[in-house]
Amino acid sequence: MTDRSGAGKVVTGSPTRRSVAGHVSVVILGVLLAAVLGVGAVVLAWPIPEGLKSVIAPTPAAATSESGRGSSATPSALSAQALHLPVGRPIIIGVFGDSMGDGLWAGLYRQLRDGRAYEVVRFSRAATGLARYDYVDVQAETASQLARRKIDIAVVMVGANDEQAILDSGQAYAFASPSWRIIYERRIDALVGLLRQQGAVVYWVGLPKMRKPGYDQKAQWLNAIYDAHARALGISFTPTLPVTVDERGDYSDHLSDGGARPRLMRARDGIHMTMPGYLRIAAPVCSAIRAEVARAWAAQRRSMGTNDPVG
Repeated sequence: MTDRSGAGKVVTGSPTRRSVAGHVSVVILGVLLAAVLGVGAVVLAWPIPEGLKSVIAPTPAAATSESGRGSSATPSALSAQALHLPVGRPIIIGVFGDSMGDGLWAGLYRQLRDGRAYEVVRFSRAATGLARYDYVDVQAETASQLARRKIDIAVVMVGANDEQAILDSGQAYAFASPSWRIIYERRIDALVGLLRQQGAVVYWVGLPKMRKPGYDQKAQWLNAIYDAHARALGISFTPTLPVTVDERGDYSDHLSDGGARPRLMRARDGIHMTMPGYLRIAAPVCSAIRAEVARAWAAQRRSMGTNDPVG
């Protein structure tokens, strides 16, 4: 299946319980829903294959194997991020993740389409995540995407599908168990390492406030992991929680955007955003990117001994 990016470009983008056809129909339904909403709106907790249900248990020693795939990005192996400005072309911003990433791409595309300074490309894919590489190996897919397209800035928003068991080497580990966390954190580090190996500056974006308290508690637990790893890896973490709560810090479908009345910001599922909501969570990411680009231009002008614009 392929996902369409903006400006007519094409970039890429479950396991079975009873039949592959059953899951295909679910995905098709989700895609049709996404078409109605204008962005991806699929959050699925794929079932554990029948042969693995009996082995859900935390066993940290086994989990550290991660199918022999170690982290390619450790805090000691990464230097501080620095944007290298391209010559003769726009700055390419690749947006990675799940259906929330789809929506974030839409928000960034609209906010950064002024002039010809930026090109925002969607690499996200609905109904994916870092927990179920047996369905879509995000690491492998990202490597394939990067082999076909150079990017300067990577924006990652993922996790809406990850509040479930994680599979590794034929074993399933319960969500939030010690083994689950070991594997999940390795996958974060490896994904960031892959993006940075290409020279991309990485922005990791947190999950928003969720309507259901139990789901929200898990989402904020994941956010704490993302924040901690971003700090350790020297990348930017942009939380969305501050812009997805009301003045009391609570979930609300309607939030003020400075207008006469609050606007509908959340989809009916209490997870995804409406288009105004995606514009809202994209705004701080957009500001951070513009600031990063401004710093890079200033540094380049200083190195050239001129105050004239470069480009």
